[in-house]
Amino acid sequence: MSYSSIFRVRILVLAVVCLVLWKSFSYFSEINNQASLGKEETTSVELQILTVKVTVYYEALCPDSRNFFIRQLLPSFERAPRLLDVVLVPYGKAKTQLLPREGTDEGILHFTCQHGPVECHANKVHACAIKYVINQDLLLKYVTCMISDNMIPDEAGEKCAVDLEIDWEPIRTCSSSVEGDLLLRKYGEETHGLRPHVSFIPTVSLDDSQDNQAAILKDLFKEICKKIEVYHPSECA
Repeated sequence: MSYSSIFRVRILVLAVVCLVLWKSFSYFSEINNQASLGKEETTSVELQILTVKVTVYYEALCPDSRNFFIRQLLPSFERAPRLLDVVLVPYGKAKTQLLPREGTDEGILHFTCQHGPVECHANKVHACAIKYVINQDLLLKYVTCMISDNMIPDEAGEKCAVDLEIDWEPIRTCSSSVEGDLLLRKYGEETHGLRPHVSFIPTVSLDDSQDNQAAILKDLFKEICKKIEVYHPSECA
């Protein structure tokens, strides 16, 4: 065999080897990409399902509401914040009336609360805090701080705001104005629209279900874990 023939054979062999290596690399890259995509999709689904919507219908001066925040809600959130999506509805068994305003065609919103006028104002402070404190962790700490001693709502709101480095001014302004009235009316509409109707405060729904109220009020975290036990999150072990 001539030198030129040997050279051509070597070139051909090298080309075949390169082709095989390229095909192998493409094959394993595709497998790896599919595995990564599958992992991302699984993680996304798990994150979506692992979050339980916890809606709390409560009153600012209600002793049972205070106990629930201090002993159940805040500890559960701090234990596993990724498992809870908390929605607060400060209204309870209050009533809303639209009274006539003398000399105008506009009305005045008037609220009657189970624990008196102080509670109505405290509910407004909580409603305004929900609007202006965006971070859920900070909001729960703030509301729990206030509800721990809410007999003088503005004093509690300002003190807790200072302790947690929250801007008190927009909350104060909101709670003493029509803005606070409108927010509280909205929470009243949500509460009155609940089915079945509120009979005990606090009422807590998990993923919009009011089932097992006694168990939820006794051990919220346990009931949350039951909602997602199929995925066995590490926090529930």
